[in-house]
Amino acid sequence: MKIGLLGAPLDTGNMGVSALAESSMKVILNRWPDAEIILMGSVSKPQKYHLHLMGKEICVSTLPIKLSKNVFLPYNIMWFVLHGLLVKLLPGSWLKDRFASLNPYFRIIYETDIVTDITGGDSFSDIYGMGRFFSMFLHKWLFIFLNKELILLPQTYGPFKRSITKILARYVMNHASVVYSRDMEGIEYTRKLINIHSENGKVKFAPDVAFVLDSREPGNIDTGSIETRRTKNSVVVGLNISGLLLNGGYTQENMFGLKTDYRELVYSVIDYLMSNKRVLVLLVPHVFSPHRIVEDDPNACREVYEQLSEKYPGRIFLARGRYDHNDIKYIIGLCNFFIGSRMHACIAALSQTIPAVGIAYSKKFQGVFESVGLGDCVADAFQCSKDEVLSTVTNAFENREQMRKHLNEIMPGVKANILNMFEARNTG
Repeated sequence: MKIGLLGAPLDTGNMGVSALAESSMKVILNRWPDAEIILMGSVSKPQKYHLHLMGKEICVSTLPIKLSKNVFLPYNIMWFVLHGLLVKLLPGSWLKDRFASLNPYFRIIYETDIVTDITGGDSFSDIYGMGRFFSMFLHKWLFIFLNKELILLPQTYGPFKRSITKILARYVMNHASVVYSRDMEGIEYTRKLINIHSENGKVKFAPDVAFVLDSREPGNIDTGSIETRRTKNSVVVGLNISGLLLNGGYTQENMFGLKTDYRELVYSVIDYLMSNKRVLVLLVPHVFSPHRIVEDDPNACREVYEQLSEKYPGRIFLARGRYDHNDIKYIIGLCNFFIGSRMHACIAALSQTIPAVGIAYSKKFQGVFESVGLGDCVADAFQCSKDEVLSTVTNAFENREQMRKHLNEIMPGVKANILNMFEARNTG
């Protein structure tokens, strides 16, 4: 089996996207242990990764699919479409195979049995702009055009605010063999979009695949002196600060329309936590983007740390250095409680049975938290005032032991459901 994975590169610096990539591969290998996996689409260049997954070493290749003005680029989507059209017109499988071999990159696509797609978890939407949406659509359309089975992995669908994006999204979903949603609201939204009024097995629920990501201790970890300050009575609270939100989004003008000032909210949350003398706060980045400061979490965390370290000496700490998705999950696992503005940072906590609160800027948080029975632990900064957000944080912090017991009970089942999601897929 050759299986493609779209929409989840490993080299973006966004640990959430990397977590989706590796976790999706675990799900694929759980169903097809000997499968050859190819990361396709928005990858930077053809290369190979050597990973340890499901108890063995595997080699994963990458195949860029570029929408580029460079017509000489062999993995330009234009060439893939042209090759695909000619292969369709040629008679006989021998001629088709010979022609497909002329472009080694097209041959990879031609020989792929199944294509799975996760679109970065939440990018199958037009809220990030038409350019991004159209690029993601073209990747999916290419495989539909080539008559490959397309499986949409658990993700958030929409919102689609424009008529054209609704039409294109509907086209993709109608041609997919299975459409998995990572939240129940997405089930209803998707059924309505593609006009399905009954449970026919095409649209299914499955939790976010990142719940099954493996944690790995980094070779070198720098969290300051937190371990020497920590006692058996300490409560280490991990706080993930989003550089994107701290800077007001890509426009730097409250792009997401938050009801409360995010920077002020972060300082208020820390002030609340520090009112408990047992609390130590560890600032944890989850998106590493040094070349795009507007979305870089380490820069945002460092800014907050420098502002407050003198105010709270010996009680606020910063995870410094560059880590991958497995490393960051390990660091988050050092905490007793977690507050995050990056959803997959929260998933890294919840999957390790660490009580968590999500400070949300989109609908994706609510559905994911509800999927593990903790919908009340989402503070929607788009709708809630600062005091309402703080109230959600306070309630969760005070009830963290009950939350931990709940997570201990349900998490094995959640992970089993994710790993086995392909067992009953509809391939009709």
